[in-house]
Amino acid sequence: MRQLDGKNVFLTGASRGMGREIARGLAKEGASIALVARTESNLKELAEELAGLGGRAIAIPTDVKDKEQIKEAVRRARDEFGEIHILINSAGVLDNEPIANHNDEVWEHHYSVNVNSYFYTIREIIPEMLDRRWGRIINVASTSSKVPIGPNRAAYVSSKHAVLGLTKEVAFEAAPFGVTVNAICPGFVLTDMVEDSMRKFARDSGKSPEETRAMWIAKIPMGRFIDPTEVVPLALFLVSDGAGAITMQAINVDGGFCPN
Repeated sequence: MRQLDGKNVFLTGASRGMGREIARGLAKEGASIALVARTESNLKELAEELAGLGGRAIAIPTDVKDKEQIKEAVRRARDEFGEIHILINSAGVLDNEPIANHNDEVWEHHYSVNVNSYFYTIREIIPEMLDRRWGRIINVASTSSKVPIGPNRAAYVSSKHAVLGLTKEVAFEAAPFGVTVNAICPGFVLTDMVEDSMRKFARDSGKSPEETRAMWIAKIPMGRFIDPTEVVPLALFLVSDGAGAITMQAINVDGGFCPN
């Protein structure tokens, strides 16, 4: 029997980056997964792939900024799989702008995706976890939830700090009911989002892409970027029965970048 046979997962940010790799890891362990993101074609392609890995998956295209769409996505997941045992929030956005250029749209977009969507999904799903007295919630945060990683990221860094506050408070409320709530804090993980951020940083700073890459790598004691697949083992552990006493934690996967 695989670790997650019989477990149903609601996963946001599933179409790319760390979310996609986490979905693959969950499928290999037998989970049934509601794949939630904006791009339907990417989700359907991933769902077909996961079926070949031994998992079950449904593609639910959703704008996670919209609480009504979140409600509908949760309803569809329950209609397909039944109860939801595991929630993983992995949706995220990152933009580089000096604070003076942070217009309302940039600021609100970061908070809508990076914070509000996490709140919406937790609010919809946690009641059944509390009633069942078993559940696992993972919020994908960032080492930026703990320390600034560079200039021009006020919306991103502050929104990721908010994710840790949400994680800890919900963990405190849920602990008596056997529901764990933790955050994974990736460092410089080589996703499309980070690649885009590097390109913009290079353009705005007048540095070459090669110089920018070398400068970012120099911040990491291991001397390399983190691969998205390296986040998966921690996610699989945190949703397991064996992690039942681990809650309210924010665990780094960062090659030593952030030592706390």
